[in-house]
Amino acid sequence: MIARSVPAPQDQPVARAADGARRLAVVPAEDAKPRDVEELCEQFVLVCESAVDPLEIASALEFDGMNDQLVRKLYGVSDVFALAEEMYRRVPRRPAEPEPVADPWQISKIRPALHGLLYGLPTICFPAAAGLLSGQGVLRGLVIALLTSWALSQGLAYLGYSRLSRSGAAQAARVLLAGMITGAGAVGLVMALTGLTGRVPVGALVFGFGLGAYMLGATVLMVLGADRALLVVLAPAVLGSAAFLALGRPPQLDYAIWGALAATPALALGLAGWLAGRESSFFGSRRGRHAGTRQPAGRLITAAELRGALPSAGFGLVAAGLLVFPVVAGLAGQQGPNTGALLAALPLALSMGAAEWLLVWFRRRTQRLLRATRKLTTFAFRARLVLFAALLQYLTAAVLLTVAVVAVAAAAHLIRLDWALAPEVAAYLALGGAMFAALLLQAFGIRILPLIACAVALVFEIIWRRLGVPGQLVACTELLVLLTAYAALMLSKAVRHAC
Repeated sequence: MIARSVPAPQDQPVARAADGARRLAVVPAEDAKPRDVEELCEQFVLVCESAVDPLEIASALEFDGMNDQLVRKLYGVSDVFALAEEMYRRVPRRPAEPEPVADPWQISKIRPALHGLLYGLPTICFPAAAGLLSGQGVLRGLVIALLTSWALSQGLAYLGYSRLSRSGAAQAARVLLAGMITGAGAVGLVMALTGLTGRVPVGALVFGFGLGAYMLGATVLMVLGADRALLVVLAPAVLGSAAFLALGRPPQLDYAIWGALAATPALALGLAGWLAGRESSFFGSRRGRHAGTRQPAGRLITAAELRGALPSAGFGLVAAGLLVFPVVAGLAGQQGPNTGALLAALPLALSMGAAEWLLVWFRRRTQRLLRATRKLTTFAFRARLVLFAALLQYLTAAVLLTVAVVAVAAAAHLIRLDWALAPEVAAYLALGGAMFAALLLQAFGIRILPLIACAVALVFEIIWRRLGVPGQLVACTELLVLLTAYAALMLSKAVRHAC
């Protein structure tokens, strides 16, 4: 379309041609616009194809200078919104593909494997300690120490990660350092009360305190990203225990193994305290000044943060209870060792490394689905498939680790293969799957129902302990089914994956 030129008034800007002549091209608004709706749709095709509703098109038209009077004159419609609705009806939706974004869930495959070792290696210390601890009340003292340690370490981990995401490493280190010191004092107090209220040997109380100290120190190191330092921390206890067991638990090495077992919690507390102190004081001030991002210290901990940590601490308590109860209850609800439970504990701990990797795998796959799927129903269906695939992969990894541990134990003549162990191992595999589903829900901020479901399962096992392994198998299987179904319901909603 050819624009019509008119003489320029004195107060209007002008355009100077190459020859110096003064000219001005003024185009009336109605002449600059297409006079046909189809041509207008072609002009605004990108807006129309990606518009969620006609209001987006109306906004674009008004931004382009159209008003109700102009659209009535050019297109014969009542107003801009009527024109936008007509354009929305004519142009089919073809939203532009979003720009590719960096994957926020990149993770090294070595790190989950390392975490699996860090979770599994401490289990080697228990058989060695069993040869040093004897007398009534030993099992009671160790169970109380384990329950206390899991609850405190899970609550401390929540506080650390929460403060880390909101305020940075320096503030998180302050909370972790204070929490570790307070937690160690709480473990010591619990062990002292256990010794005063029951006949628990001093050795069991000391070992229980060391267990709690190690778990608190390990939590601080892992939250602050010093995972590999835990290999140094675990080296004395793990290597000493392995050598002690390989030599047949010679009595002359009792004091040496006690020293090795004591070195690990001491190292854990020392390294964690040094790292947290360095992060909170040195890095928190000096590096903050250089970067210009130093924040005021503020309160060490708030009541809201403490309330938020309660579900995590409670989950740690009931999860430890579910893991320990089969060992304590025995085969038929009687006190005594449960060989199958002891045998399944190590692969279950090692499988937590696979669980960590699969949690990240699930989030990466659902993020891709979120960007590639246009219908909510399609996203929900595919997200459930991804969830079931992740659970199946975890169970496969847990089964393979269990087979490997059983094969090694049988080859070393530590156990005699017996099909009677299968139900006990199956109960632990079901429990591992349930823990994976619970951790997946917690990763998306859903913490109350996993806590309640695990607590109900533990209460069921305690009340019906006379059922023995069948009761444990029923409780763990129902827990697995419930948490998986709830995860399939909640994690198939696109809003859960929006961040």
